Amino acid sequence: MGGIINLIKWVLIAIGAIAAYYAVTLQIQYGVTSKIISEMVSPTLHPSAMSKVYMPMTNTLLDTGDITMASIVRVKVADDVSNKDVEEAMESIATAESIRSVGMLPLSEMVELQTNAPGVIKGHPDFKSQRFLKIYQYCSPRTAMTMVDHSDAFSAYLPCRLALIEDKEGQRWLYTLDMNAMIYGGAPLPDHLLEKALEVKRIITAIQDGGAEGDF
Repeated sequence: MGGIINLIKWVLIAIGAIAAYYAVTLQIQYGVTSKIISEMVSPTLHPSAMSKVYMPMTNTLLDTGDITMASIVRVKVADDVSNKDVEEAMESIATAESIRSVGMLPLSEMVELQTNAPGVIKGHPDFKSQRFLKIYQYCSPRTAMTMVDHSDAFSAYLPCRLALIEDKEGQRWLYTLDMNAMIYGGAPLPDHLLEKALEVKRIITAIQDGGAEGDF
């Protein structure tokens, strides 16, 4: 009797392993698993909600333990591109794409002003420097109002922001929010709003990529 039970146990284990293998294979090739899970969780979600938003976010969260890292897109700045080059490239691309620059926040510079005594400037032995951090903000007013007309909560995403930051190892990055959460994370957006959201994402991605390469 014990032999039969052990046989059944190993058959079930084998079936489970085969099922897991094909689930992973289908997910990698077609995103089938995520679509099934999405339908099980909520049939109102966008069909790509799991594959484009929640599964990548979960993987990053599990890898890093940092929810903020799971909700952003970052691009490494080329070593031969200066901070000024990054800024000029982003402003040039924004102008060409007809999106407005609505402000900059030089956070590291502001902290240096606040933490150093009057008269102590860069180059002085007592000067306390900060890692570079500057925030750049962009907005398309008409698109912004269209998005807010759909949901007031969209206002929390405005304006679109990019952060140029030097990490603790000295590498510079351009960070921005992952717009996939807004586009695919809930119920499908109306066609007219989806078109506008995808266009904003394209523009912000172009600004981010172009800034990182100093390309304009």
